Amino acid sequence: MNLVEHVALIGLPGAGKSAVMGLLAERLAWGSVDVDRAVERKAGRSVARIFAGEGEERFRALESLALAEALSETRPLVIACGGGVLGRAANRDLLKARARVVWLRVDPDEAAARLGPEELAQRPLLSADRPEKRLRELLDRREDAYAAAADIVIVTDDATPGEIAARLIALLGPKA
Repeated sequence: MNLVEHVALIGLPGAGKSAVMGLLAERLAWGSVDVDRAVERKAGRSVARIFAGEGEERFRALESLALAEALSETRPLVIACGGGVLGRAANRDLLKARARVVWLRVDPDEAAARLGPEELAQRPLLSADRPEKRLRELLDRREDAYAAAADIVIVTDDATPGEIAARLIALLGPKA
């Protein structure tokens, strides 16, 4: 079987993964999968409810299944991965084998400002006070994994999703 190369977007919550995914998929005429939304569809409940009722480990197992399913697609996809998807070695291996991995790098303060209070309340790892501090802790913990997995790094702090998608298309080159 010939494996299709996908584009997988990684980064902190608030980096712009979902917004860029939609624009990039549209411009490339590819399909798209938001891994968190795929988990919610399969589980029949929100990520927050999965965390609250079954814990993070159960969510990570469902996330791994959704990622593997997306990466096995025979048509090219732009995939928005959850911020913690690289926590499992199997996910890292699959991404490296089947996707061009793009780290949308964002400053934690900028990410918190983009998310706003309503969005933050829906994110189990960020719902506490001082989300900027929590995002910085997540970045400190995940930065090496993001850097090791990324084929391309784009700083998103001062760019719109449209600008990021355009930059990414230029960087992906003729393979896209």
